[in-house]
Amino acid sequence: MDVKDELRIAVASNQKVAVRLHNGEIITGVAEAFTASSRAKIRTKEGPTWVPFADIEHVSRVINMLR
Repeated sequence: MDVKDELRIAVASNQKVAVRLHNGEIITGVAEAFTASSRAKIRTKEGPTWVPFADIEHVSRVINMLR
């Protein structure tokens, strides 16, 4: 599955994500709906962050088992 698909699933399920960039940086937060076709929006502790899809190497979704 590609990066955009993983982020769309995370947005639909209100899941936390850990996004690893090509430079090794990891951004964690809650995925939010993205309107720009070239960037993902992640709500972090510091505030919203927009990350270009081209910079993303891998997306990990945190699935909450208890509801």
